[in-house]
Amino acid sequence: MSKQWKSALAAGVILASAAGAAMAQAEKEKGYYIGGNAFYNDVFDADGTVKTEAAGGIPGLSDIPVLGGLLNGLLGGGGGAGASGNFENSYDTDFSFGATFGYKFESPYRLELEYRQGENDIDKVSTGGVSVAGDGALEVTSIMGNLWYDFSAGERLRPYIGFGLGQANLDFGDADDDVMIGQLGAGITYYMTPRLAIDAGYRYSMSEDASFRSGPTETEIEYSAQSVLVGLRYNFFDAQYGVQDADGDGVSDEMDECPGTPRGVQVDSVGCPLDGDNDGVADYLDQCPNTPAGAEVNAVGCPLDGDNDGVVDADDACPDTPAGQPVMSNGCAKDQAVILRGVNFELNSAKLTMNAETILNDVATTLTSSPGFNVELQGHTDSTGSDSYNMNLSQNRAKSVKNYLVGNGVDSGRLTATGYGEEQPVASNDTKEGRAENRRVELKVLGSDTVAEPMPYDEPMVEEPMVEDELMLDDSAVEEPAVEEEMEMDEPAAEEEYQPYEMSEDELDY
Repeated sequence: MSKQWKSALAAGVILASAAGAAMAQAEKEKGYYIGGNAFYNDVFDADGTVKTEAAGGIPGLSDIPVLGGLLNGLLGGGGGAGASGNFENSYDTDFSFGATFGYKFESPYRLELEYRQGENDIDKVSTGGVSVAGDGALEVTSIMGNLWYDFSAGERLRPYIGFGLGQANLDFGDADDDVMIGQLGAGITYYMTPRLAIDAGYRYSMSEDASFRSGPTETEIEYSAQSVLVGLRYNFFDAQYGVQDADGDGVSDEMDECPGTPRGVQVDSVGCPLDGDNDGVADYLDQCPNTPAGAEVNAVGCPLDGDNDGVVDADDACPDTPAGQPVMSNGCAKDQAVILRGVNFELNSAKLTMNAETILNDVATTLTSSPGFNVELQGHTDSTGSDSYNMNLSQNRAKSVKNYLVGNGVDSGRLTATGYGEEQPVASNDTKEGRAENRRVELKVLGSDTVAEPMPYDEPMVEEPMVEDELMLDDSAVEEPAVEEEMEMDEPAAEEEYQPYEMSEDELDY
């Protein structure tokens, strides 16, 4: 028997080596399966021993269906008490059938519970060179736990080897015995579909010696058998073979950089969901699919709106509006103001520069898109020059801004132009940068029903450069020439503590 075990092990190793050769495939598959098998069974080792405790002939021994008269002749003819003898049974080859229930791990291993039942008719019983025809059958019913190891030999082909242990019931005529049984096996699984496979294999099984007693007679037999099988197996999971695409997006798992894409979502060439506006949120999740490039967005792809006023932060000139306040299209509410950066004038004049007109075009768009709001256009200067001169200049410049906006379709009744001169500095007038910061035009939101009263310095606009003696109205107040100060209008202002809802020129979007 040891020779047969070695032969079975060698057959399994050779089959696995020829089919798998190298390494087992670490398959990304796991789950339960069921199967059914048909075996062509050959019992090739059935030697036995019979013992009796009676003396002389044994009445009724010839009625034992399996051994019949052979044993009566062996033990009853002059045998004394405790006589014994050896015999060998020969069996016809026959079919047996089985069912399996197993679990495939996410590895090459499978655990399996196998039930098998079959019988082989006794062909003849031989002892001492004498043979008689058999008249019974050996029925074997077994339950075994198997461990199989799958190899990969192609897209659909999986050779395997393994073993099983369990219990078998050997029914021998009118007696039966429960014994331990084991098997070695090897085979090949071929997947017709990811869930349905054909199994073909070889099994070598051997049990403990079974013992049967009938009256004073005890019979022991050995059991070894080999069989070939063909079966079907159904997986409750998809076997992985061929080009794998776990998420079904049309991009193989090997190339897929976004392997968890939901079914039906459009993807790019590397398997990632499309993102048309490149905001980092896939189109199928993006509730704002046309976000401007570079805009910060939230989890659903919409631009951020920190103060929840309905104007996204990128377009909000007043990003800290109190909750619940109605706002203009630039995000500013009543009593909020924004500096119109870049709205500059020609030297010593209320005439707008070309760049200022471009900016005011956007301001006009904001006002026409916010019909429920009135605004005040505030002119401010630095402290260079006399108070009266600065007040007059700031008033004229505010009026110049108003006239331009009216010319671009804004209702004049919604606009108030007010000059504040040097009265409301936002930075120190002791530095060049501070004076540049103080020379400014602000737009303050008044609300829908409020219009500011004009300042008393409502004099004609100055369109031509003033002569030097007009500019220097108060020598004691002038530390630097007024001409040089007005030329600083286009220089960047230094940052100071005062920040009245301001944004830089390139951040405003009217």
